[in-house]
Amino acid sequence: MRKRKMSVVSQVTIGILSVVLAIYLGVICYFGGAIHPFTSSRSQAIEIAKSHTDLKTPEAFGTATTNETTYSVIGLDKTGKEIGVIIPKNSSKLTVVELSKGISPEKLKEKDTTSIVLGLYHNQTIWEVNNASDFKIYDFKTGQQLM
Repeated sequence: MRKRKMSVVSQVTIGILSVVLAIYLGVICYFGGAIHPFTSSRSQAIEIAKSHTDLKTPEAFGTATTNETTYSVIGLDKTGKEIGVIIPKNSSKLTVVELSKGISPEKLKEKDTTSIVLGLYHNQTIWEVNNASDFKIYDFKTGQQLM
């Protein structure tokens, strides 16, 4: 019995599809690994905030890096008030603030603002405003620029 050989067109087609599949899987693995630290930090921060405060519904997560790295979770507490929970990376001391008692982040927004994150700067609650070229730090309560 004679075996039929694959045509050149079939071999080339299978080869191209194999290369495309390998590239696709490589890209998926690369980006999956790249976002893993962020998603891991986010889920851990939400878990800590829910278990140690009255946070019920998390709505936003951010990372601020000033003189120390802090993670923040913003959301609603059990009474429906909007609160922010600030979790220092190298400390177990949480800071909880009612967002209504500080300046609205919308007032700090500029045309090239990429993000506004709640954080700590020398143990003071701040808003870190990130722009396309730099970042600024504002006092949470007064809105005064600190840096």
